[in-house]
Amino acid sequence: MGDRAVRNLFPLEDYHPQRTPQSLQVLLGQREKHQKSRKLEVKTVIIEQFKMIAIKVNGRMENFEAGQEVRKGWKKLSHLLSSYDSMAIEENEGIVFYDQGNMVKSDGTIDLWVGVKVSDITHTTEECRGFTIPERRYAKIECCCFSKAEMDRRYHYLSEWIKEEGYQINHDTGAFSLEPNRLDTFNPFEVPAREIQAFDFDILYPIK
Repeated sequence: MGDRAVRNLFPLEDYHPQRTPQSLQVLLGQREKHQKSRKLEVKTVIIEQFKMIAIKVNGRMENFEAGQEVRKGWKKLSHLLSSYDSMAIEENEGIVFYDQGNMVKSDGTIDLWVGVKVSDITHTTEECRGFTIPERRYAKIECCCFSKAEMDRRYHYLSEWIKEEGYQINHDTGAFSLEPNRLDTFNPFEVPAREIQAFDFDILYPIK
């Protein structure tokens, strides 16, 4: 897949990447073939306890506002973490997470968190919050796709699968839905929300 093909993933006239890294070209090509060769699949997984440091963001779904706020939050979080020299940080993953039962506010906005896994949460600042996510069961679907429509199809498929299999989404306190984004090849938080068309993350809904 060449630069021209990759530019087709970002169709807006205002966005013209000067150069697409070879590693991203390879990833997109492999993922595209993988996507076309198999059906959507949901798995149940147990995620062991882990710690996160995160920043809360709020915005509307309209006009990509929430996505833009997530990117602002990521930039702010990255700046804060750069000063934590002694803390072990999972650098290849950025997690967007939310409480499905309480994410939509009375004014129509939604609350989201953007964070990273860390080894210790004792030294947080007023601008961020530490979380200890307990061991929990999730329904998981991979979201490696090349359009927002395909991404939305995966959210719908996961929700329907949970109902059909007799599970319920867990709305207990602290039962967050997790969306870990893989950052080892490219960082989606550095692509403007209204322009991004390539996605590489997992959707995990807590179930019971």
